[in-house]
Amino acid sequence: MEKDVNSNLSKLLSKKVTRRKALATGAKIGIAAGVAAIVAGVGGYFGGLASAPAKEVTKTVPGPERTVTVEKTVAAAERTITQTVTQTITQTITAPAAPPAKIRFDGVKITVAALAGGATGPISGPFYHYKGQFKAETGADIEVVEISFADLPIKLIADFTTKTGAYDLFVPCSNMMGDWVIPGYVHELDKWMADPRFPKWDPDDVPYAVAEASRYGGKWYGVPWDSDAWYFNWHMDFMNKVLRDKSKRDEFKSKYGYELDPYGLVKNRKLTWEKVRDMAEFFTGWDWNGDGEDDWGMVMGLRVGEQGPMWVVPFVAPWVIQYGPTNDRYHNIFWFDPETMEPLVKTEGWKEGVRMFNEIVKFTPPAAKTFTFADKWDYFLNKRKAMFLFTAPDTFTLVGNPEKSKGRGFLMTTPAPGSERVWDLKEKTWINRVNLVGNAAGCSWHPWVSSFSKNPEASYYLAAWLATPEKHRETTASAYFWTGVDPGFFSDILTDYGGKATLKDYNLPGNFQDPGYPKALYEEGDLRRAHIAVFNNYFAMDAQQQFYVKVTGAIAMFTSIDTHIVGEMLVGGISPAEALSRVYSDWNKIIDEVGREKEKGYYHAMIEYNKPNRYKPQKWLWDDRVVPKDVVFS
Repeated sequence: MEKDVNSNLSKLLSKKVTRRKALATGAKIGIAAGVAAIVAGVGGYFGGLASAPAKEVTKTVPGPERTVTVEKTVAAAERTITQTVTQTITQTITAPAAPPAKIRFDGVKITVAALAGGATGPISGPFYHYKGQFKAETGADIEVVEISFADLPIKLIADFTTKTGAYDLFVPCSNMMGDWVIPGYVHELDKWMADPRFPKWDPDDVPYAVAEASRYGGKWYGVPWDSDAWYFNWHMDFMNKVLRDKSKRDEFKSKYGYELDPYGLVKNRKLTWEKVRDMAEFFTGWDWNGDGEDDWGMVMGLRVGEQGPMWVVPFVAPWVIQYGPTNDRYHNIFWFDPETMEPLVKTEGWKEGVRMFNEIVKFTPPAAKTFTFADKWDYFLNKRKAMFLFTAPDTFTLVGNPEKSKGRGFLMTTPAPGSERVWDLKEKTWINRVNLVGNAAGCSWHPWVSSFSKNPEASYYLAAWLATPEKHRETTASAYFWTGVDPGFFSDILTDYGGKATLKDYNLPGNFQDPGYPKALYEEGDLRRAHIAVFNNYFAMDAQQQFYVKVTGAIAMFTSIDTHIVGEMLVGGISPAEALSRVYSDWNKIIDEVGREKEKGYYHAMIEYNKPNRYKPQKWLWDDRVVPKDVVFS
């Protein structure tokens, strides 16, 4: 590979040199032609006066002076006349374009509405951290208004509908975006992205799924920042101990009919929720962590009113979504039938996905139904009482911090499991194959500029400045504290896995030597496994889910999932079919209240209906160095 790269580079340089020579030759030809024209005129004059003496002719043209001596045979006189012609040649030299004047915002205050996390907490923290540096560079002040997760949609919509403009820039949960893009409550950003006065972030650096958290109808409205997705994790030290115990493996095989081989399933792209269901059951009800108490197979954060739908939606996706090169009626579709706007929640794919979700929750501790994000991470990382965790990528940032975790160096991370069959929306039948669907589940906290901002250009400047590769890498590496801004851009991912970052960016020396916390937030194995998972989730799955519902009423639709599936099904005990029926009824009411044709238009713009699918799957990554070879059985 390196040889090919070097060979191509040599050819490119060769072409550049050849072009330079050609340009130089062209200049010489131009000069010679000019001189010849002058000489021809002089020769013609002397041709009639054979006895006339040689005469020096000087032609002055603005530019550097050159003297050229030309010998020319004049036929009329049958003799050679040596003429010295001195001429000044005009040269056009293109000076490099002057850099655009540096834009400043002296005296401006940018009010940022952000998730409440404090001065060193997730999402809000970076705005505090960079206040001084940003003011020195631009003259602008940053004021942070912290808002709780539950209050964010309420306060933002109130500000928009009253046109108050209390917030210049806001960093919300992106699942709400349909409720502010469609009414025009935010600025379209393309005009500023093309303006050289503003910091340059690279749209091509952003994965398709993450870009969809800021893009609508092919245009940018938010600046990509956080890269949320739901990943699957387990404790390698406890898992490996079981895998090295032949009696335990035989027990598993006797019960389920196949080898307990989680790493092999990941390596070979065969990890499915059906297999996870068996493993979660197997690790439930006995003391595999040695604390003297029975432990659990799985944990999630399922408190109603929090982020419950973030667990449901990416879980169900592989039974529903089929990849296709075009976003048509049957491919790359998850939410609605694009021709009728009928919710797809009553299709067999949704039914099977929600049924399996309900089944796997049986192997979580009962308290998980009241767990917040913090509770769930404490149960998994600190208490270490659940073998598996399905959640946001902050897990692999937190695992290395001994104040929050006892599992540094032992975190396995992989994309969301797939399904063993997928419902064919066109043929109305099951297709039996492993189907892996990547997701950008979670809030993917991206900055947006309010249409009612008094300082829109300064606000965009701040958002773009934070998204530049250097700032973004520093933030996602949590170089100054846990920021809650997760990696996903090519500029964040290690070069070994297709990105642009190095171990040095993460304060790691390499060769799997751990300098320890706090010198390094990450242990190298944890970091590598995480980055392989990030790449595979965004770039190597069979298909991608459009997680964000960019239609009017999106907030209410997510609330409906939270109420009926997370609340009434998991806590209240209604059946999956009944829960989906209630969601179906709610969604249809929302669509009809807005207007079915209107919503269909919004949905078509959201999914770029009948246009080419922007997602192109790449080769699956695996690195033998990050998992002990003796625990991989296939």
